[in-house]
Amino acid sequence: MRNERLKTGVGAPTLETTPTLKALTIRAPWAWAIAQGWKRVENRSWSTRFRGRIAIHAAVSTESDADAAATFAKLGIAPPSEFVRGAIIGTVELVDVLPLDEFLRRFGDDRFDRGFALGPLCWVLREPRLCAPLPCSGNFQLWSVERRLQLDRERLERRRER
Repeated sequence: MRNERLKTGVGAPTLETTPTLKALTIRAPWAWAIAQGWKRVENRSWSTRFRGRIAIHAAVSTESDADAAATFAKLGIAPPSEFVRGAIIGTVELVDVLPLDEFLRRFGDDRFDRGFALGPLCWVLREPRLCAPLPCSGNFQLWSVERRLQLDRERLERRRER
């Protein structure tokens, strides 16, 4: 997947939401790297029993931009000049959650997997699919896409009523 670059926003399919679709909010540079297929591991301090397709939400924060730029440069990845923020940008299959040492034992031969894995828990991701950016606010942990979109619509309506 990393050898063939995925389309960005324009021409990408619209995300099809379902009542069961969960999302994970990730800082924008890392979310971009996941959606593009470069980053096949997400580092978390918490685990989940969930396995299956999840939406990738690019957070608004710019806090990790410098760290991401350094990692991308070290791995020879040329990121865009700007990242989509505050939107769902794609989906991936969450196939496993492993402690860092186990992840490196299984996948450490790949320089990208090794370069992105920090742990303590490594969420193993496969089959990235880009979608047209779907603006929405994020949340902590795994969250329901449909519920978040509904809450965002309600918040917008309340603002309009003022």
